[in-house]
Amino acid sequence: MTITSTPTTMLRNSPTLRQVRPTLRQVRPTLWRVIRADGSLAGYIESSSEGARTAGVATAPRFEARRLVVSTRQIMQIGDFASMDDALTCFL
Repeated sequence: MTITSTPTTMLRNSPTLRQVRPTLRQVRPTLWRVIRADGSLAGYIESSSEGARTAGVATAPRFEARRLVVSTRQIMQIGDFASMDDALTCFL
């Protein structure tokens, strides 16, 4: 049986999560553009405090991720998340 492994030079030269992670540009106090590493628009993340009160108790804001579909020029909702980092992970 032959066991193969990934050469360490390949691992060192492969992009890390930090290198390919998109950046955020704030558009409004509750809206951010998600920009890819090449500078193109990937989508939007919007924070929402809608329904932020449950039985009179304030709850944490939610973050809605929306992806731009270039071929149709439409924005598609990806999901609703508890943190900005979770919403940003959708764009990796």
